[in-house]
Amino acid sequence: MNNLRKPLCMLWLFLTLSCGGGSSEQSSGDKPPDSVPTATDDTNTPIAEIGMHMADEYIQAKIAASKKVLEKQLREGANIYNEVTDIPKDAFGMDELQAVSFNLSNFLWNKGYRDIRNEVFARRIKEIFGRALPTDSGVHFLYVNLLEADCIGKPIYHRNNGIDYNGFFIVMPENFITDFYYLPEIIDYRSEYADLADMEKELPAAYWSSTYKAEVGVEKWVDLENRTDEYNLDRQRKFNRLLVLNRNRFLFENDNTRLSWLLEHDRFFMESLVKRFGWTAREDLLYEVVRKTPFVKAYPDDFGRLFWRQDCQGSVKVYANTFQLLQKRYRPDATSEIRGLLSDIQAYLEYMMGYSADKPHLTITDEQRIEILANMVYFAEQYKFKKKGNGQSWSDHRMMGRFRLMLNESQRKVLAENRYFGLPKFKEWWDAADYDEYYVDGEYNGPWGRDNEPMTESEWRASSSS
Repeated sequence: MNNLRKPLCMLWLFLTLSCGGGSSEQSSGDKPPDSVPTATDDTNTPIAEIGMHMADEYIQAKIAASKKVLEKQLREGANIYNEVTDIPKDAFGMDELQAVSFNLSNFLWNKGYRDIRNEVFARRIKEIFGRALPTDSGVHFLYVNLLEADCIGKPIYHRNNGIDYNGFFIVMPENFITDFYYLPEIIDYRSEYADLADMEKELPAAYWSSTYKAEVGVEKWVDLENRTDEYNLDRQRKFNRLLVLNRNRFLFENDNTRLSWLLEHDRFFMESLVKRFGWTAREDLLYEVVRKTPFVKAYPDDFGRLFWRQDCQGSVKVYANTFQLLQKRYRPDATSEIRGLLSDIQAYLEYMMGYSADKPHLTITDEQRIEILANMVYFAEQYKFKKKGNGQSWSDHRMMGRFRLMLNESQRKVLAENRYFGLPKFKEWWDAADYDEYYVDGEYNGPWGRDNEPMTESEWRASSSS
């Protein structure tokens, strides 16, 4: 356990963090409903409140508490099962979460992750995840759900399985984020706690469960240590620690070298930064997410999450950064990429306006829907005015004409009353798309074909003026 006895400089870090590491930008107040309660035992008291002369005793108390948790988890086993299926574990306790944060903070320190000041960390958490950190020193953990918009912030005390549970904890004042792990998943317990490893070997491989009124089997953690496949515990342990390190280095130390690894090995989390939380400030990340998120009929809203989100107060934010990125990356010479993107925007427009088989399940107002689509149509329409060498336009999607066709009179009034949402050329392009409205009307309701071809624009305008 010598590797857990941190040097004096780390104790000074704990002292600095516990003192606040600088003034917080958030005002004090009652503990918010999304905070996770902390234990009241002495092992949770910040070092600054204990004093430097008791710092070593504090660390030893943390080590003892961690060992107690480890023994509990070894006795429970890695997995339990009956004759039919695996049996879910009970919810983990606060003592287990504290043990995880203690061991991971030690790991991060040894890897050089430090000096994230409280105000800097709070600002980054707010910027990325939209969460305001409490200034109450008694709040040490906040839970963030990756699976759904959680406006209450209710913590979930179950290990992530990617289906029912997927979230992470913000850990304060050590200032990092992490999933919950069982201790054998992050520490080499056989070398660090040899006595407990010996105890584990003697534990039975089955026991009588009073809950299930039957005998259940136990897969021990050491059984996973000895596996040679992808479930090998040592392999998974190294991955878990690297995941925690790379997430925190990328998000809070702006370490761009971590991005490629995270995109390859932590794709869901990285996409969630954009699609779930609307963090579009990182162009390199945003572009990778955009490229890998085409419109899919089975999941139409997934494409929309590249462009907008609704917050817990019901307000809608349209991502200007996404449109700026597309403007930069999707030039007219990138023909195949542009055609794919414009087709996706057309499909999303049809979905949102009820022109597809799948009807949208919207919690937004009609005005918010029109604002979102106006921005998307405005971006797409620009390609109509970019010409090829033969004079033809790059885009034949006639996006503004489609939008005109789909809007009723009251919705058109929303556009005008909102001054076309401040989009500079929108009114000009809207007026110029009257022929396109006629053309796409035939696509949806005609249909146009060999025996029923649309008039040319000059023919149509002549007939309209006569």
